[in-house]
Amino acid sequence: MKIGLLAPDSHNFPNLPIMKISAFYKAAGNEVEWWRADEEYDVVFCSVIFSGTEIPQITNAKRVEYGGSGVNLKNALRPEIEHSTPDYSIYPQYDFAVGFLTRGCPRLNHAQSRGGFCITPDKDGCISRKVADLSEFWTGQKKISLLDQNLLACKDRIDLLNQLAASGAEIDFKGGLDARFVNEEVAAILKKTRVRNYFFAWDDPKEDLSDRFGYIASSGIKNPDRIGVYVLTNFWSTTEQDLHRVYTLRKFGLLPFVMIYDKQKFVDEHGKWRKGVEERYSYEALRHFKVCQYMQRWSASRALMKSCPDFTQYDMYRRMLEGDDRWLPPALRKKRTDCGG
Repeated sequence: MKIGLLAPDSHNFPNLPIMKISAFYKAAGNEVEWWRADEEYDVVFCSVIFSGTEIPQITNAKRVEYGGSGVNLKNALRPEIEHSTPDYSIYPQYDFAVGFLTRGCPRLNHAQSRGGFCITPDKDGCISRKVADLSEFWTGQKKISLLDQNLLACKDRIDLLNQLAASGAEIDFKGGLDARFVNEEVAAILKKTRVRNYFFAWDDPKEDLSDRFGYIASSGIKNPDRIGVYVLTNFWSTTEQDLHRVYTLRKFGLLPFVMIYDKQKFVDEHGKWRKGVEERYSYEALRHFKVCQYMQRWSASRALMKSCPDFTQYDMYRRMLEGDDRWLPPALRKKRTDCGG
């Protein structure tokens, strides 16, 4: 068969399902190539990662199969394809291995089906379970990019961490690590593992992880200023709750990264208000978003946080507190001016 591969939204990172499909069908003697509109194919496999991705119309194949989290959270590769070693040759521009050691995450309150923000519990289950050994997708590369969403929550964490340490490769935990599971045993293995930077998350403002992050900062797995922590905002927290997390992390010398939920719905790629945003959101929602945006800019600069450790003294936020309305979308600012507001 002649097989076409299409990954319409995998521009800056290799598409893992497509690499596995390529490896499986090449091993079976099929002709496999990237899809082209001017060719004819027996089958085209299209893998979509993000919902809302524009997919080209495919009319030059006898059969088209669509998959990926952008299409259906429950679809999956057949086991014999899922456990194929990825075909790295189709992405020669990348020099690292990529894959999952575990699937799933036990944080049910984060699940989209329960009003949360994360697709992982719905897509891969609410238990972190081992799905592969490192040898399944690592072929000796000097770098390994792990896509696991919660490796440390898996009961096989020690075995899997030891595999990573033994590889000698530089590990990139794309999904981050769960602060709740970092103890002396885990920290000891991580110290032996080559990790460029660590990333954790403090998403739930009602969950007090102060002790956990204090331990991580003093554990020696990395200098605290090389350990980042994602702080979810604009979802279920107040400004006070956001600042509590940011200030606590800075106290330990860790790097808070303020993440704004649904940011792309409010502003464009340049951080400017989207047209008509004032018609879709209330004044309160717009103001809260703008505060989150200011907090993100303030916390992203080490120099700024050092020279201005109190967010209320950050110039942009301070002006807002003093009644300056230049933060408003232009249409809403004009409307308020016309009304004498």
